[in-house]
Amino acid sequence: MMNKKMMWAACLVALVMTTGCGKDTPPEPKPQPGPDTTKTVTPDPEPAPQIGEKIVLNSGQMCLIETTVKNPDGMSGSSYLQLTNNLSGSIDNSKGIQIAFAGMISVIDNYIFVLPTGMGKDAEFKVRRYTYDPKTQTMGDLKTIDVPAGATPYNVQKVSADKMYMPNYSLGNVWVMNPTTLQKTGEIDLKQYAYKDASPEPSLGILRGDRYFLTLDQIGSNYMPYEERRQVEVAVIDPKTDKVLKVITENSKKIAFPTRPFYKDMIFTDEQGDIYIACAGYFGYNPKYRENGFVCIPAGKDEFDASRTWEISGVTIEGSKFKSSAILNCKYLGNGKVVAFVAILELNGTNPYTSKSAMAVIMDLKAKTIKRIVGVPMTDGHSTAIETQGNLVLLGAFGEKQAGLFTYNPATGKAGLSLSTVGNLSFMHIFGK
Repeated sequence: MMNKKMMWAACLVALVMTTGCGKDTPPEPKPQPGPDTTKTVTPDPEPAPQIGEKIVLNSGQMCLIETTVKNPDGMSGSSYLQLTNNLSGSIDNSKGIQIAFAGMISVIDNYIFVLPTGMGKDAEFKVRRYTYDPKTQTMGDLKTIDVPAGATPYNVQKVSADKMYMPNYSLGNVWVMNPTTLQKTGEIDLKQYAYKDASPEPSLGILRGDRYFLTLDQIGSNYMPYEERRQVEVAVIDPKTDKVLKVITENSKKIAFPTRPFYKDMIFTDEQGDIYIACAGYFGYNPKYRENGFVCIPAGKDEFDASRTWEISGVTIEGSKFKSSAILNCKYLGNGKVVAFVAILELNGTNPYTSKSAMAVIMDLKAKTIKRIVGVPMTDGHSTAIETQGNLVLLGAFGEKQAGLFTYNPATGKAGLSLSTVGNLSFMHIFGK
Protein backbone atom coordinates (compact mmCIF):
# COMPACT_ATOMS: atom_id res chain seq x y z
CA MET A 1 0.00 0.00 0.00
CA MET A 2 1.29 3.44 -0.88
CA ASN A 3 1.11 5.87 2.00
CA LYS A 4 -0.40 9.33 1.71
CA LYS A 5 2.81 11.16 0.85
CA MET A 6 3.90 8.59 -1.71
CA MET A 7 0.53 8.91 -3.40
CA TRP A 8 0.91 12.67 -3.37
CA ALA A 9 4.29 12.26 -5.07
CA ALA A 10 2.61 10.26 -7.79
CA CYS A 11 0.11 13.05 -8.28
CA LEU A 12 2.80 15.72 -8.45
CA VAL A 13 4.90 13.73 -10.89
CA ALA A 14 2.22 14.22 -13.53
CA LEU A 15 2.36 17.98 -12.88
CA VAL A 16 -1.33 18.36 -12.17
CA MET A 17 -3.22 18.23 -8.90
CA THR A 18 -6.49 16.37 -8.55
CA THR A 19 -9.17 15.42 -6.06
CA GLY A 20 -9.33 11.81 -7.18
CA CYS A 21 -6.25 10.28 -5.55
CA GLY A 22 -7.22 7.68 -3.02
CA LYS A 23 -5.13 6.38 -0.16
CA ASP A 24 -5.05 2.79 -1.31
CA THR A 25 -5.26 3.06 -5.11
CA PRO A 26 -3.11 4.62 -7.83
CA PRO A 27 -3.96 8.23 -8.65
CA GLU A 28 -6.82 8.52 -11.13
CA PRO A 29 -7.84 12.17 -11.36
CA LYS A 30 -11.58 12.71 -11.54
CA PRO A 31 -12.71 16.34 -11.31
CA GLN A 32 -15.75 16.84 -9.13
CA PRO A 33 -18.84 17.38 -11.30
CA GLY A 34 -20.47 20.78 -11.23
CA PRO A 35 -22.40 23.14 -13.46
CA ASP A 36 -19.28 23.84 -15.49
CA THR A 37 -18.15 20.24 -16.01
CA THR A 38 -21.37 18.34 -16.72
CA LYS A 39 -21.65 19.52 -20.32
CA THR A 40 -19.34 19.95 -23.26
CA VAL A 41 -17.70 23.37 -23.25
CA THR A 42 -16.28 24.90 -26.40
CA PRO A 43 -12.77 26.31 -25.91
CA ASP A 44 -11.89 29.81 -27.02
CA PRO A 45 -11.05 29.89 -30.73
CA GLU A 46 -7.34 29.40 -31.36
CA PRO A 47 -5.75 31.85 -33.81
CA ALA A 48 -3.68 30.60 -36.71
CA PRO A 49 -0.25 29.33 -35.60
CA GLN A 50 2.44 32.02 -35.54
CA ILE A 51 6.22 31.93 -35.80
CA GLY A 52 7.89 33.39 -32.73
CA GLU A 53 10.76 35.84 -32.58
CA LYS A 54 14.28 34.45 -32.84
CA ILE A 55 15.87 33.76 -29.46
CA VAL A 56 19.49 34.87 -29.38
CA LEU A 57 21.90 33.18 -26.97
CA ASN A 58 25.39 34.63 -26.74
CA SER A 59 28.51 32.49 -26.88
CA GLY A 60 28.59 32.06 -23.12
CA GLN A 61 25.01 30.87 -22.78
CA MET A 62 23.40 27.43 -22.91
CA CYS A 63 19.81 26.42 -22.27
CA LEU A 64 18.95 23.39 -20.16
CA ILE A 65 15.61 21.86 -21.12
CA GLU A 66 13.54 18.93 -19.91
CA THR A 67 11.09 17.25 -22.25
CA THR A 68 8.56 14.56 -21.41
CA VAL A 69 7.10 12.07 -23.87
CA LYS A 70 3.81 10.90 -22.39
CA ASN A 71 2.01 7.65 -22.86
CA PRO A 72 -1.65 7.99 -23.92
CA ASP A 73 -2.83 7.95 -20.30
CA GLY A 74 -0.74 11.05 -19.56
CA MET A 75 0.39 9.52 -16.27
CA SER A 76 3.50 7.72 -17.48
CA GLY A 77 6.22 8.01 -20.09
CA SER A 78 9.84 9.11 -20.40
CA SER A 79 11.64 12.38 -19.64
CA TYR A 80 14.91 13.73 -20.99
CA LEU A 81 17.35 16.43 -19.91
CA GLN A 82 19.70 18.15 -22.36
CA LEU A 83 21.62 21.32 -23.15
CA THR A 84 21.23 23.32 -26.34
CA ASN A 85 22.44 26.65 -27.69
CA ASN A 86 19.89 26.73 -30.50
CA LEU A 87 16.33 27.63 -29.53
CA SER A 88 14.98 27.84 -33.07
CA GLY A 89 13.78 25.15 -35.46
CA SER A 90 13.32 21.74 -33.86
CA ILE A 91 14.99 19.41 -31.40
CA ASP A 92 14.52 15.74 -30.49
CA ASN A 93 15.57 13.74 -27.44
CA SER A 94 18.38 11.71 -29.02
CA LYS A 95 21.07 13.64 -27.12
CA GLY A 96 19.16 13.86 -23.86
CA ILE A 97 19.88 12.10 -20.58
CA GLN A 98 16.87 10.00 -19.64
CA ILE A 99 15.56 10.73 -16.17
CA ALA A 100 12.48 9.65 -14.23
CA PHE A 101 9.10 10.54 -15.73
CA ALA A 102 8.48 14.27 -15.18
CA GLY A 103 11.56 14.48 -12.96
CA MET A 104 11.90 17.56 -10.75
CA ILE A 105 14.81 19.87 -11.63
CA SER A 106 16.48 22.60 -9.53
CA VAL A 107 19.52 24.66 -10.48
CA ILE A 108 21.92 26.34 -8.03
CA ASP A 109 24.74 28.22 -9.76
CA ASN A 110 26.27 25.54 -12.03
CA TYR A 111 24.78 22.60 -10.14
CA ILE A 112 21.84 20.76 -11.72
CA PHE A 113 19.80 18.76 -9.23
CA VAL A 114 17.43 15.99 -10.34
CA LEU A 115 15.11 15.25 -7.43
CA PRO A 116 13.68 11.75 -6.87
CA THR A 117 10.00 11.10 -7.53
CA GLY A 118 10.07 7.62 -6.01
CA MET A 119 8.87 6.14 -9.29
CA GLY A 120 10.60 4.30 -12.12
CA LYS A 121 14.28 5.24 -12.39
CA ASP A 122 14.09 7.09 -9.08
CA ALA A 123 12.74 4.21 -7.04
CA GLU A 124 16.04 4.03 -5.17
CA PHE A 125 15.46 7.52 -3.72
CA LYS A 126 18.60 9.38 -4.67
CA VAL A 127 19.19 13.04 -5.35
CA ARG A 128 21.33 13.34 -8.47
CA ARG A 129 23.57 16.35 -9.00
CA TYR A 130 25.22 17.16 -12.31
CA THR A 131 27.71 20.00 -12.75
CA TYR A 132 27.50 22.34 -15.72
CA ASP A 133 30.94 23.27 -17.08
CA PRO A 134 30.77 26.76 -18.65
CA LYS A 135 34.07 26.19 -20.46
CA THR A 136 32.98 23.09 -22.33
CA GLN A 137 29.24 23.92 -22.04
CA THR A 138 28.49 20.37 -21.00
CA MET A 139 27.11 18.74 -17.88
CA GLY A 140 28.76 15.86 -16.08
CA ASP A 141 30.44 14.96 -12.78
CA LEU A 142 27.41 13.08 -11.50
CA LYS A 143 27.17 12.78 -7.72
CA THR A 144 24.32 11.33 -5.68
CA ILE A 145 23.01 11.36 -2.15
CA ASP A 146 20.45 9.00 -0.64
CA VAL A 147 17.24 10.37 0.84
CA PRO A 148 14.67 8.52 2.95
CA ALA A 149 11.95 6.62 1.12
CA GLY A 150 8.98 8.89 0.61
CA ALA A 151 10.85 12.09 1.43
CA THR A 152 9.71 13.73 -1.85
CA PRO A 153 12.12 16.68 -2.00
CA TYR A 154 10.76 18.67 -4.96
CA ASN A 155 13.37 21.44 -4.93
CA VAL A 156 16.61 22.70 -3.43
CA GLN A 157 17.24 26.40 -2.81
CA LYS A 158 20.41 28.37 -2.25
CA VAL A 159 20.77 30.15 1.09
CA SER A 160 24.48 31.04 0.86
CA ALA A 161 27.61 29.88 -0.95
CA ASP A 162 27.95 26.89 1.37
CA LYS A 163 24.33 26.30 2.37
CA MET A 164 21.16 25.15 0.66
CA TYR A 165 17.76 24.08 1.93
CA MET A 166 16.03 20.92 0.71
CA PRO A 167 12.41 20.76 1.92
CA ASN A 168 11.18 17.17 2.28
CA TYR A 169 7.54 17.61 1.37
CA SER A 170 6.23 14.40 2.87
CA LEU A 171 8.52 14.15 5.91
CA GLY A 172 7.74 17.64 7.20
CA ASN A 173 11.34 18.79 7.53
CA VAL A 174 14.04 20.71 5.71
CA TRP A 175 17.52 19.35 5.25
CA VAL A 176 20.31 21.89 5.61
CA MET A 177 23.05 20.89 3.17
CA ASN A 178 26.28 22.00 1.56
CA PRO A 179 25.61 22.19 -2.20
CA THR A 180 29.24 21.44 -3.07
CA THR A 181 29.91 18.46 -0.82
CA LEU A 182 26.25 17.34 -0.58
CA GLN A 183 26.84 16.84 3.13
CA LYS A 184 23.84 17.23 5.39
CA THR A 185 24.73 19.77 8.08
CA GLY A 186 21.43 20.22 9.87
CA GLU A 187 17.67 19.80 9.83
CA ILE A 188 14.66 22.05 10.43
CA ASP A 189 11.74 20.11 11.92
CA LEU A 190 8.34 21.48 10.90
CA LYS A 191 6.11 18.64 12.04
CA GLN A 192 4.68 20.64 14.94
CA TYR A 193 3.08 23.02 12.42
CA ALA A 194 1.19 20.26 10.57
CA TYR A 195 -2.59 20.23 10.64
CA LYS A 196 -4.14 16.82 11.36
CA ASP A 197 -1.21 14.77 10.02
CA ALA A 198 2.58 14.49 10.26
CA SER A 199 3.68 17.10 7.71
CA PRO A 200 2.68 20.66 6.81
CA GLU A 201 4.13 19.97 3.33
CA PRO A 202 7.00 22.49 3.17
CA SER A 203 6.92 23.67 -0.43
CA LEU A 204 9.00 26.57 -1.77
CA GLY A 205 10.77 29.46 -0.08
CA ILE A 206 12.57 32.71 -0.71
CA LEU A 207 15.40 34.49 1.06
CA ARG A 208 14.84 38.18 1.78
CA GLY A 209 17.30 40.00 4.00
CA ASP A 210 17.83 38.07 7.21
CA ARG A 211 14.67 35.97 6.88
CA TYR A 212 13.78 32.90 4.87
CA PHE A 213 10.07 32.58 4.04
CA LEU A 214 9.00 28.97 3.39
CA THR A 215 5.48 28.20 2.16
CA LEU A 216 3.50 25.33 3.70
CA ASP A 217 0.89 23.66 1.46
CA GLN A 218 -1.04 21.88 4.25
CA ILE A 219 -2.90 19.18 2.30
CA GLY A 220 -5.40 16.62 3.56
CA SER A 221 -6.00 12.96 2.75
CA ASN A 222 -7.51 13.95 -0.61
CA TYR A 223 -4.25 15.75 -1.48
CA MET A 224 -6.00 19.10 -1.50
CA PRO A 225 -6.24 21.92 1.08
CA TYR A 226 -8.49 21.18 4.04
CA GLU A 227 -11.95 22.63 3.44
CA GLU A 228 -11.99 24.15 6.92
CA ARG A 229 -8.46 25.51 6.54
CA ARG A 230 -8.40 27.37 3.23
CA GLN A 231 -5.55 29.74 3.93
CA VAL A 232 -1.92 30.49 3.17
CA GLU A 233 0.74 29.60 5.75
CA VAL A 234 4.42 30.56 5.68
CA ALA A 235 7.18 29.56 8.09
CA VAL A 236 9.52 32.48 8.85
CA ILE A 237 13.01 31.06 9.38
CA ASP A 238 16.28 32.62 10.58
CA PRO A 239 18.83 31.32 8.02
CA LYS A 240 21.71 32.00 10.41
CA THR A 241 20.39 29.66 13.08
CA ASP A 242 18.00 27.55 10.96
CA LYS A 243 15.29 28.16 13.57
CA VAL A 244 11.61 28.78 12.88
CA LEU A 245 10.72 32.20 14.29
CA LYS A 246 6.99 31.87 13.65
CA VAL A 247 4.35 30.76 11.16
CA ILE A 248 2.20 33.47 9.60
CA THR A 249 -1.26 33.06 8.08
CA GLU A 250 -3.48 34.86 5.56
CA ASN A 251 -7.09 33.67 5.17
CA SER A 252 -9.09 36.78 4.24
CA LYS A 253 -9.98 35.55 0.74
CA LYS A 254 -9.80 31.77 1.37
CA ILE A 255 -6.91 31.29 -1.04
CA ALA A 256 -4.86 28.14 -0.36
CA PHE A 257 -1.97 26.01 -1.65
CA PRO A 258 0.87 28.56 -1.87
CA THR A 259 3.33 27.70 -4.68
CA ARG A 260 3.85 24.46 -6.54
CA PRO A 261 7.14 23.15 -5.08
CA PHE A 262 8.85 22.52 -8.42
CA TYR A 263 8.25 25.97 -9.96
CA LYS A 264 10.84 28.33 -8.48
CA ASP A 265 9.23 31.63 -9.53
CA MET A 266 5.85 31.18 -7.86
CA ILE A 267 7.29 33.13 -4.93
CA PHE A 268 9.14 36.33 -5.83
CA THR A 269 10.02 39.86 -4.75
CA ASP A 270 9.24 43.00 -6.72
CA GLU A 271 11.33 46.16 -7.06
CA GLN A 272 10.20 47.37 -3.62
CA GLY A 273 11.16 44.12 -1.93
CA ASP A 274 7.56 43.01 -1.42
CA ILE A 275 7.14 39.24 -1.49
CA TYR A 276 4.32 37.87 -3.64
CA ILE A 277 3.19 34.26 -3.47
CA ALA A 278 1.15 32.65 -6.25
CA CYS A 279 -1.45 30.18 -4.99
CA ALA A 280 -3.05 27.29 -6.86
CA GLY A 281 -6.07 26.75 -4.57
CA TYR A 282 -7.80 23.54 -5.67
CA PHE A 283 -6.07 23.46 -9.07
CA GLY A 284 -9.30 23.98 -10.95
CA TYR A 285 -10.72 20.59 -10.03
CA ASN A 286 -13.35 21.65 -7.53
CA PRO A 287 -16.03 24.05 -8.80
CA LYS A 288 -17.00 24.77 -5.20
CA TYR A 289 -13.60 26.30 -4.41
CA ARG A 290 -12.22 28.40 -7.26
CA GLU A 291 -10.29 30.90 -5.14
CA ASN A 292 -6.73 31.44 -6.37
CA GLY A 293 -4.33 34.35 -6.80
CA PHE A 294 -1.62 36.20 -4.92
CA VAL A 295 -0.84 37.08 -1.31
CA CYS A 296 1.75 39.63 -0.21
CA ILE A 297 4.31 40.05 2.58
CA PRO A 298 5.42 43.71 2.34
CA ALA A 299 9.06 44.77 2.44
CA GLY A 300 10.45 45.02 5.96
CA LYS A 301 7.58 42.98 7.40
CA ASP A 302 7.21 39.37 8.42
CA GLU A 303 3.41 39.42 8.31
CA PHE A 304 0.90 39.34 5.46
CA ASP A 305 -0.93 42.46 4.33
CA ALA A 306 -4.47 41.21 3.69
CA SER A 307 -5.37 44.41 1.84
CA ARG A 308 -2.93 43.37 -0.90
CA THR A 309 -4.31 39.86 -1.42
CA TRP A 310 -5.57 39.52 -4.99
CA GLU A 311 -8.11 36.74 -5.48
CA ILE A 312 -8.53 36.32 -9.24
CA SER A 313 -11.25 33.71 -9.81
CA GLY A 314 -13.75 36.48 -10.58
CA VAL A 315 -11.46 38.53 -12.82
CA THR A 316 -12.32 38.52 -16.51
CA ILE A 317 -9.48 37.32 -18.75
CA GLU A 318 -9.34 39.71 -21.68
CA GLY A 319 -9.50 37.72 -24.90
CA SER A 320 -11.25 34.73 -23.29
CA LYS A 321 -14.70 33.79 -22.06
CA PHE A 322 -13.16 31.92 -19.11
CA LYS A 323 -11.70 32.90 -15.73
CA SER A 324 -8.82 31.46 -13.74
CA SER A 325 -9.40 28.63 -11.30
CA ALA A 326 -5.70 28.16 -10.40
CA ILE A 327 -2.28 29.66 -11.01
CA LEU A 328 -0.16 26.77 -12.30
CA ASN A 329 3.10 28.67 -12.80
CA CYS A 330 4.23 32.28 -13.10
CA LYS A 331 7.23 34.57 -13.48
CA TYR A 332 7.60 38.20 -12.45
CA LEU A 333 8.77 40.49 -15.26
CA GLY A 334 8.99 43.80 -13.41
CA ASN A 335 6.80 46.89 -13.07
CA GLY A 336 3.95 44.81 -11.67
CA LYS A 337 3.72 42.48 -14.69
CA VAL A 338 3.53 38.71 -14.28
CA VAL A 339 3.39 36.04 -16.98
CA ALA A 340 1.50 32.95 -15.88
CA PHE A 341 -0.28 29.78 -16.84
CA VAL A 342 -3.74 29.55 -15.30
CA ALA A 343 -6.11 26.58 -15.12
CA ILE A 344 -9.50 26.70 -16.80
CA LEU A 345 -11.85 24.41 -14.86
CA GLU A 346 -14.42 24.16 -17.65
CA LEU A 347 -11.87 22.58 -20.01
CA ASN A 348 -10.73 19.69 -17.79
CA GLY A 349 -12.27 17.06 -20.06
CA THR A 350 -12.37 13.38 -19.21
CA ASN A 351 -8.62 13.08 -18.59
CA PRO A 352 -7.07 16.07 -16.82
CA TYR A 353 -3.57 14.68 -17.39
CA THR A 354 -3.92 15.27 -21.13
CA SER A 355 -6.63 17.95 -21.41
CA LYS A 356 -5.66 21.30 -22.91
CA SER A 357 -6.89 23.32 -19.94
CA ALA A 358 -3.94 25.63 -19.11
CA MET A 359 -3.87 29.15 -20.59
CA ALA A 360 -0.91 31.53 -20.92
CA VAL A 361 -1.73 35.03 -19.64
CA ILE A 362 -0.13 38.35 -18.74
CA MET A 363 -1.20 39.84 -15.39
CA ASP A 364 -0.86 43.32 -13.95
CA LEU A 365 -0.58 43.33 -10.15
CA LYS A 366 -1.14 47.08 -10.07
CA ALA A 367 -4.07 47.45 -12.46
CA LYS A 368 -5.51 44.06 -11.39
CA THR A 369 -6.02 42.89 -14.97
CA ILE A 370 -5.46 39.59 -16.80
CA LYS A 371 -5.09 39.17 -20.55
CA ARG A 372 -4.67 36.04 -22.65
CA ILE A 373 -1.40 35.74 -24.58
CA VAL A 374 -2.55 35.13 -28.12
CA GLY A 375 -0.16 32.86 -30.01
CA VAL A 376 0.57 30.46 -27.14
CA PRO A 377 -1.91 27.57 -27.46
CA MET A 378 -3.86 25.96 -24.65
CA THR A 379 -1.66 23.29 -23.09
CA ASP A 380 -1.79 20.38 -20.68
CA GLY A 381 -0.27 20.37 -17.21
CA HIS A 382 3.02 18.84 -18.36
CA SER A 383 3.95 21.98 -20.32
CA THR A 384 3.74 25.13 -18.22
CA ALA A 385 7.41 26.13 -18.00
CA ILE A 386 8.37 29.83 -18.10
CA GLU A 387 11.77 31.50 -18.55
CA THR A 388 13.07 34.82 -19.88
CA GLN A 389 15.86 35.75 -22.28
CA GLY A 390 16.55 39.38 -23.10
CA ASN A 391 13.25 41.11 -23.83
CA LEU A 392 11.44 37.86 -24.56
CA VAL A 393 9.43 35.50 -22.37
CA LEU A 394 9.89 31.80 -23.17
CA LEU A 395 6.96 29.46 -22.53
CA GLY A 396 6.62 25.70 -22.86
CA ALA A 397 3.27 24.63 -24.34
CA PHE A 398 1.86 21.46 -25.87
CA GLY A 399 -0.93 22.55 -28.17
CA GLU A 400 -3.08 20.66 -30.63
CA LYS A 401 -1.16 21.98 -33.66
CA GLN A 402 2.15 23.17 -32.21
CA ALA A 403 4.30 21.99 -29.31
CA GLY A 404 7.53 23.27 -27.85
CA LEU A 405 9.04 26.59 -26.88
CA PHE A 406 7.01 29.72 -27.61
CA THR A 407 8.23 33.31 -27.37
CA TYR A 408 6.20 36.24 -26.11
CA ASN A 409 7.27 39.86 -26.50
CA PRO A 410 5.56 41.99 -23.83
CA ALA A 411 6.38 45.17 -25.75
CA THR A 412 4.51 44.10 -28.88
CA GLY A 413 2.14 41.53 -27.42
CA LYS A 414 3.12 39.07 -30.15
CA ALA A 415 3.78 35.39 -29.50
CA GLY A 416 4.59 32.31 -31.56
CA LEU A 417 6.49 29.03 -31.77
CA SER A 418 10.30 29.22 -31.82
CA LEU A 419 11.46 25.66 -31.10
CA SER A 420 9.49 22.48 -31.80
CA THR A 421 10.13 19.67 -29.32
CA VAL A 422 9.40 15.96 -29.22
CA GLY A 423 7.12 15.80 -26.22
CA ASN A 424 6.19 18.34 -23.57
CA LEU A 425 8.69 21.08 -22.69
CA SER A 426 8.45 21.06 -18.91
CA PHE A 427 11.59 22.88 -17.69
CA MET A 428 14.00 25.59 -18.90
CA HIS A 429 17.05 27.26 -17.42
CA ILE A 430 19.59 29.43 -19.20
CA PHE A 431 23.19 29.33 -17.99
CA GLY A 432 25.33 32.44 -18.48
CA LYS A 433 22.56 35.02 -18.02
